[in-house]
Amino acid sequence: MPVGTVHSVIKLKDDMPVQGVTADIEVFMEYVDAMEGIEDYSHLFILSWLHEADRDVLKATPRKISPELPEKGIFSMRSPSRPNPIALTPVTLLGRSGRFLHVSNMDVIDGTPVLDIKPYHAGWDCIFSARNPDKTEKIKKMMPKDLKESFKREAFNYHGELCIGLAVAVRMAMVANQALETDLRVENVGIVIGKNPCISDSLIGITGARLGTHRLLYNLNPKITMANDSYSIFNDKKTIIFKLKRFMKDFFGVLECDANDLFNIEVI
Repeated sequence: MPVGTVHSVIKLKDDMPVQGVTADIEVFMEYVDAMEGIEDYSHLFILSWLHEADRDVLKATPRKISPELPEKGIFSMRSPSRPNPIALTPVTLLGRSGRFLHVSNMDVIDGTPVLDIKPYHAGWDCIFSARNPDKTEKIKKMMPKDLKESFKREAFNYHGELCIGLAVAVRMAMVANQALETDLRVENVGIVIGKNPCISDSLIGITGARLGTHRLLYNLNPKITMANDSYSIFNDKKTIIFKLKRFMKDFFGVLECDANDLFNIEVI
């Protein structure tokens, strides 16, 4: 039995962006008391019923990425078509107005029934060390704007702020992905972080690099300053070194400008 419904500008499932959109969740009047304390959480899990889904599909391709990718079983995908079309969506809670929740990254269409709402617990639900399949071939099929949005979301989920340093890290990832021709989260890709904590945080979020896997390195040279700060993304074949030319203060300008305006880039 639904406890609410989604109000979204997206009416058709084919129009839904991969990253979702901002939307409102209307909680039905009889369940308002169940919302007490929800404002204390920054993120929520929304479980919803994909009422327009094809329930007979067992294999599919990630067609929003590319119809040329191979078929996979839908239990290994997030396809809306599945025998029991229950969607689990982690969203950011932007605010509450009475029995309405304003959220971002909601990836279900207008009118979708909401089955349940659960709080996201950072220390329990975040498994940063989780292993995923190599997405190299999938990434090669992605449009640059979609890949950029994917990197931006991975960086934000770890860093927690859409700042200039995050935008700089996303541009580094875009360059490194093209130069290394690989998924940046695979085991043989590592990073060397620099002085700026926002850039470093964001690179960790994008790559999943950790000290324990020897994929995260840092320069301990005390003579390095912000003025000669550098970062690297590498695998067993190439190292891409980024030396900051200047630190622009326009978030969208950083995301859209030529990478050579931001960095001196060396490939070794």
